[in-house]
Amino acid sequence: MKKLLFPILVILMLVAGCLPAAPIPPAPLNEPPIAYIDSASPAKVSPGEMVTFEGHGADPDGDVVAYQWRSSIDGELSTSASFETSALSEGAHSVWFRVQDNSGDWSKEVSCHVAVLPGGGIKPVVASFDASPGTIAEGESSTLSWNASGVLAVSIEPGIGNVALTGTRVVSPIETTVYTLTATNEAGSVTAMAEVVIAAVPIHTVELFSIASEDGHVKKNGDVGLEPDVGETRSGVAMQAFLSFDISMIPEGAIIKSAALDLTTGDIFGSPFSKLGRLSVYSCQYGNLGKNDFVLGPPLGALCTTSILPIKPFSSHLLVSAVQKQVDAGSMRFQVRMQFDKYNFYDNVADYLALGAGKPKLVIEYED
Repeated sequence: MKKLLFPILVILMLVAGCLPAAPIPPAPLNEPPIAYIDSASPAKVSPGEMVTFEGHGADPDGDVVAYQWRSSIDGELSTSASFETSALSEGAHSVWFRVQDNSGDWSKEVSCHVAVLPGGGIKPVVASFDASPGTIAEGESSTLSWNASGVLAVSIEPGIGNVALTGTRVVSPIETTVYTLTATNEAGSVTAMAEVVIAAVPIHTVELFSIASEDGHVKKNGDVGLEPDVGETRSGVAMQAFLSFDISMIPEGAIIKSAALDLTTGDIFGSPFSKLGRLSVYSCQYGNLGKNDFVLGPPLGALCTTSILPIKPFSSHLLVSAVQKQVDAGSMRFQVRMQFDKYNFYDNVADYLALGAGKPKLVIEYED
């Protein structure tokens, strides 16, 4: 009898509306975007001189739809990601930049500084700065000559220091050297460069394919995989790719002259560049790949970036410096991490670049 009473009681409560309604899950919180100032150049100008500002934004769960630049002196400057202006007022400007996502949230402001020199000051003029001859054998000499005007002080580095406004100087560098002349007055400084090349230094080239057993990817959830894939899975889990190169054959004391990272053999799935933004490459000496190698947030210091599927090898002075650092440290490996600006797109579609273990190539040129 008791067993029959319980279902009857439930039916009566449903009819009477006594049972509580199912709770409605809260809407996910929006993650605000992040603003980046890429450059503000030049940092010191005369009144009326053009200044170029470049910035971008990244949003981990949406899209950047608006931009705002403002000056501590002139107020709002632009609503574009990048712009040029020659209308800055005299004075020391703090310039702030922020971005807005498609949910209406603004990022925190980031800032840079630009000074417009008072009184319409005219910067110095360097009419010439040359090295003759520009190429010499080891142990030979070259003559630097220069001519500057409107100057309070002139200096040449490395190793020379203050000099007259015009003159010559004999130099005998033991390696290829770029001499920098700096001319200064009240309005600011200008520089000029002259290079003396030491000839007949053999250049060695090595072509290194990535080590398939050390390549791989790490997902945001901590899963580690063998394939160097970068982007997002169908379920929206972000992936960062990792590549490892054996540089043990480069001798101690070598000078890295160039470095090029070739990712053109990769296969693209979905639309990672249109949905996730730019692909960036970072120096990341991870050793043995683990779950903690996934990096949260777009860090600074990318060796190179691209907004399209790579069609030619990457090359930059930052890549050269990163390889040189590992060679100088006596490291046996040079390793990199790749990631997109945004983690995912939440559309139930896998969007990623499959680089292929052992397929990417690093080409290095060096001097003994």
